[in-house]
Amino acid sequence: MLDYLKAAFWASVDLRGIGRLPVNALAVLGFAILGFGHPGFWLLGAGLEAGYLSVIATHPRFQKAIDARQRSLDQADTGRHDLASRLPPEAQRRLASLEEKCSRALAVAREVNADDFEEASRRDAFDRLTWIYLKLLAARRQLEGTRASAERDELQRRITVLEKESASPTATTALRQSQTATLDLLRQRLRNLEHCEQALKEVDSDLARIEAQIDLAVESAGVQGGGAAATASLDLASEILGEGLDYGDLGTQIAALDQAYASPPTERVRG
Repeated sequence: MLDYLKAAFWASVDLRGIGRLPVNALAVLGFAILGFGHPGFWLLGAGLEAGYLSVIATHPRFQKAIDARQRSLDQADTGRHDLASRLPPEAQRRLASLEEKCSRALAVAREVNADDFEEASRRDAFDRLTWIYLKLLAARRQLEGTRASAERDELQRRITVLEKESASPTATTALRQSQTATLDLLRQRLRNLEHCEQALKEVDSDLARIEAQIDLAVESAGVQGGGAAATASLDLASEILGEGLDYGDLGTQIAALDQAYASPPTERVRG
């Protein structure tokens, strides 16, 4: 029952341009502030909150939604660990280091008595950014594999040779057509390799950015007010990183996990 009560208390709604807001928790905060002006608001707020929690937390549909959400997250966490295990050893070490820093920042925040909402927001921000970091590592694995399958100098050499051969006046029409087709394929491979190298630079830049964001969050965790600012920064980074990446053979698994993490933590109760 405690899990249902917590879920009902922190129930959120999506607001365009703002994001998800815990409307019930904000309402409780509003009544608490109004109570300093007139104590009657405390009594009114307590009554409304008790009624809200008793209705929502005991509603069968709400409980089923919370149970289903928890099962989905448990399965997603298992899939996430499996995905991480398929990364190269160095990538696994980078991920483990980032996760350790996130745990350290949360521990420091708890020591300075961060409120429940701030801690929950920070944990959610860390989780989303760590997930993007894992996807970037998976994309980097795919890009490294693509780059390893082709050598720029060798491709350029073959293109140069074929260009000279196809321009030879002694080449037959059929040979020239075959060489031209091969040249088109080699040039496409060269363009793909150039795109791969550029994508690698972008992925490495995003990875370094996330690491810097987490380092800032660790340093800010024990500073009054700094933790909230760092959490907002983490939220912003998680909105703009990790889009349009190619994950190769890990793509299907990542898409399934993305779907699990994208669903809201609670569902609206109707009826």
